[in-house]
Amino acid sequence: MFAGFMVSNFHFLSNSLFALVCLLMGTSFLSFHIPRKEGLHNYRISLKVLSSAYFAIGLLTLSVLVFKLADNSREYFTFISILISSTQALLFAFTLITLINPTFVKLKNIIRHTVPYAVFLALYTTSVLIYGEPQLTSISEVLDHAHNPTLWIRLIFLAYYLFQLIYYTHLFLREVRNYDNELLNYFSDVYQLKLGWVRIAFYSALLVGTIALISSFLPMRYDWIVTIIYSLFYFGFAQEYIKYNKVFSIIEPAITPAMQEEAKINNKIKTKTDWQNYKQQIFVNKYYRETGITIEDLALKLQIGRTTLSNFINREEGINFNTWINRMRIEDAKQLLIDNPDYSIVIVSEMVGYTEQANFSRQFKLITGESPLVWRKKSAS
Repeated sequence: MFAGFMVSNFHFLSNSLFALVCLLMGTSFLSFHIPRKEGLHNYRISLKVLSSAYFAIGLLTLSVLVFKLADNSREYFTFISILISSTQALLFAFTLITLINPTFVKLKNIIRHTVPYAVFLALYTTSVLIYGEPQLTSISEVLDHAHNPTLWIRLIFLAYYLFQLIYYTHLFLREVRNYDNELLNYFSDVYQLKLGWVRIAFYSALLVGTIALISSFLPMRYDWIVTIIYSLFYFGFAQEYIKYNKVFSIIEPAITPAMQEEAKINNKIKTKTDWQNYKQQIFVNKYYRETGITIEDLALKLQIGRTTLSNFINREEGINFNTWINRMRIEDAKQLLIDNPDYSIVIVSEMVGYTEQANFSRQFKLITGESPLVWRKKSAS
């Protein structure tokens, strides 16, 4: 009896905490000022959608607690539980992809991903009216209701939800690869722009969704643990999501399409000979040593278009802008380490354009296979 009382208390407290987190974070989504930038248009919309979702979940949880709507019996594969899980998967996948690809959320994408819900709702509602709703409180009862089409609709919807988890993972990883390529083709230093928390948030959402699915097969006395996990995830996700607009001002030029600057700066067709001339300018003036230089900065110095320069590097050098800049910096650093044995690693890293020695050492080892210190000792001997 005491154990049952404790479980009941844990259930009430954990759900109260979850409701409070949802309501507070839902309010926070609406309270922050977001710059009126075109690239943040979908982000602003996603904040409103997330706020509505957080409020809806918080109020629903409070209603269950206040009016004691929860049933002590566990029912498997309910349509509403699958619908909630599936909708959350769609919501988190779209909101996170929006951060790394602001143009992803288009009307056609939304329609394509929401049509299945309309189909399942229509089929389920019709089937319930005609054949009724089977109650499944144990797995063995599935066979007992195998003749009921409503059960099959629920199971097919569950299969669709599992497909969603796999498909959204594929979709997210594809967009992450594109995002990383855009960064590498624009910035000389990207180690602080990877948006690692977005990856963590996505895999956390995937894990939470999987835990929710598995928990439906566990005894109800463990539900409070799952609710605590939900609370931590929803709180952490909201905290990081509202900070995004600060990072966007830095990554905006890389993830938004380049303007048609070619029409403004030299419209002539560029050849391999032209590229050799541009490379000569870059080497002579050591533009690659400038801290934080971007492809936009370099294009302005050479008075050519950003797209033209990017195509030159990709085609003639066979690598992206970031790799090319770092290779030139490391080649310079190697010469400096040999010619100036009294220079510290920190001084050399700053001379070739790095703001942090750790990043310099990482790039040096990536290119040469050895740390700057080890390489210098071997070269000196």
